[in-house]
Amino acid sequence: MSNRYIIDNKITNEFVEAYTKTNYRIVGPNKHSAIKPCHWLEQKLLTGRANRNCYKGIFGIESHKCLQNTPALPFCNHQCVFCWRDVEKGNLGSMFLVESDEPKALIDEMLSHHRDIIKNHLPLRRYLENYEIMIDLLYYMLHHEGCHDPNSLSRNIHVSKNKVERALNLLKNQKFIHPIENSSNRFEIDKEIRGCITSREEIELLINRELTTPDEIMAVHAEALTPNHAAISLDGEPLLYPMISEYVDEFKERNFTTFIVTNGTLPEILEQLNPLPTQLYITLPAPNEKIYKKICRPMIKDGWKKIKESLSLIPSLSCRTVIRLTAVKNLNIDSAYLKNYVSIVKEANPNFFEIKGFTLQAKALKISERLKKAESVQYYFPEYSFLEEFSEKFQELSGFPLIYKNESSRDFLFTVNWDEDKSPKIKK
Repeated sequence: MSNRYIIDNKITNEFVEAYTKTNYRIVGPNKHSAIKPCHWLEQKLLTGRANRNCYKGIFGIESHKCLQNTPALPFCNHQCVFCWRDVEKGNLGSMFLVESDEPKALIDEMLSHHRDIIKNHLPLRRYLENYEIMIDLLYYMLHHEGCHDPNSLSRNIHVSKNKVERALNLLKNQKFIHPIENSSNRFEIDKEIRGCITSREEIELLINRELTTPDEIMAVHAEALTPNHAAISLDGEPLLYPMISEYVDEFKERNFTTFIVTNGTLPEILEQLNPLPTQLYITLPAPNEKIYKKICRPMIKDGWKKIKESLSLIPSLSCRTVIRLTAVKNLNIDSAYLKNYVSIVKEANPNFFEIKGFTLQAKALKISERLKKAESVQYYFPEYSFLEEFSEKFQELSGFPLIYKNESSRDFLFTVNWDEDKSPKIKK
């Protein structure tokens, strides 16, 4: 534990400053809570359309109205090798070591920070400007044959490279432009667009039809100021927060839906959680105890046993339930483990089972170092095609229908104990 970050049972300003250098907002007088806008919130602000939503869209959750938060930022009883947090310095212990802030005050402050982020750090003018830049880029590429890179485009349309790259990424995702073979940052305009469009007005109509309009951008930005979903999953283990039931209840009083993602090592807390969240995720990190210890590096005894106890509680819970396998190639996902996973899921009988590829970003880039291995980080990264093949084998062996795939998030969702004719979307 990093004792210099906790003095007299208080989290120090040094710890807070380390986090606020990124996009975190530390919340509450005792500094154990935080919010952070996720990648998909900004993606949704770019266009306002459903295809820029995160994988939770299958459940009816809109990314621009989602408050990603945690009441237990620095506390977790795992040090998972795939974690994108700084578990080496940012994990202050496996127990909640500071005084608890009150849920109502926490959520009031979280919402205030959220509004400030939307207004001042993700401002409307950025996304309206991006709309115009996309039109400028396509028009320039239409009248200048050949391939183009961000630097040359930045010079020719007189816009900063960062803004050009943001617009290019969206145009690439929409397949309006294509990377040149063997290059990730040189592009050419789609041949069909070149063959049938000649004017700026036609480009604008194309973007309005296929991508976004200024009205949609303005509408979604206004809606983002009043979130209605709480993703209690940002950092740490949320069930360690002593007032987690009151925290969920406070969100419920504000008509929020709530998702909690827990590592499953606190069945005694889970059993008494009241009210339950709208949807509960229990992470299944491994097919057996040996791999669990290798991948999660638990700081508690009997962690695997506790996870199995939490899974056994699923049939008694009155909320929607999901078992999530965080998949790491060459570590916890292999055809040899299929029977283990099928057996665990069948016995627990959740509403849904999810396979999600681990995210290779931030401190997750240290996975080889954490495992004390010489392999590159790419050795552990599960490509979409690899996960798709594994998911199809899981479906065949288990008989659980694969109902949803999200390539951007590398996410695969199966129904287990769920009526196949019933929509998974949450009714508000």
